[in-house]
Amino acid sequence: MYLVPLSNLPSIQEQGPEARKRAVPQEGGQSFASIMQEAIDTLQQAQQATAADSYDLAMGNVESLHSMMINSAMEATAVETAVQLTSRAVSAYKEIMQMQI
Repeated sequence: MYLVPLSNLPSIQEQGPEARKRAVPQEGGQSFASIMQEAIDTLQQAQQATAADSYDLAMGNVESLHSMMINSAMEATAVETAVQLTSRAVSAYKEIMQMQI
């Protein structure tokens, strides 16, 4: 995952289409929305895999216990990533709302 560094930000006073063109992420970077969507998709896939593994374990269809543990660890990591992204987005929003213009 590659994040675009916060450099060359337009000033608040710039208005018009020129300022909007510069606000778009440069090539090679991803927007926050796409990063968040990717994290949510990964979380959903990990939860589905873990749920299937839990069902197989309960039914006694255990072929490889190590893959179940790996899927469980991947789900925990995906949950932590989604929680961190959400909390950072909320804290950034709060900081922006507290700015005086």
